Amino acid sequence: MSYRIAPKNEFNITERMTYRKDNKEIHCGFLWKTGAFITNQSPDFLDDYEPSVGLSVSLHDFSEVNLSDEGKKLIYFSPTTPQAEQKVMTEIFENSSTIDDFDIGFQHKGWQLVDADIVMWGELSTTSHEATL
Repeated sequence: MSYRIAPKNEFNITERMTYRKDNKEIHCGFLWKTGAFITNQSPDFLDDYEPSVGLSVSLHDFSEVNLSDEGKKLIYFSPTTPQAEQKVMTEIFENSSTIDDFDIGFQHKGWQLVDADIVMWGELSTTSHEATL
């Protein structure tokens, strides 16, 4: 049996990456309109779920992650990142069609990916589906 876990509200899923260069950081990613995590294991881990903290893909064994085509791009910088560099990096991010596009662009500028995750939060809906043969 598989289980589908999804937020009940829109824009409660974020895909986020952290890049680092020297003492500077970029936090960027997407705020997705809808999506769901699929697991083949009983979602007993939801017994300890905290809606304000959320549910991380990297901390659980999900067989599938489905994200909507609609979303918002988000980018934030550490205070140690100069304005001129923020402008360049924002332009790379905003003009990229895919994660690979800005990842390559960031790496060419000396930034390294140090963390990535997908997290959903808020009130969740869990549905089970019988496997069909």
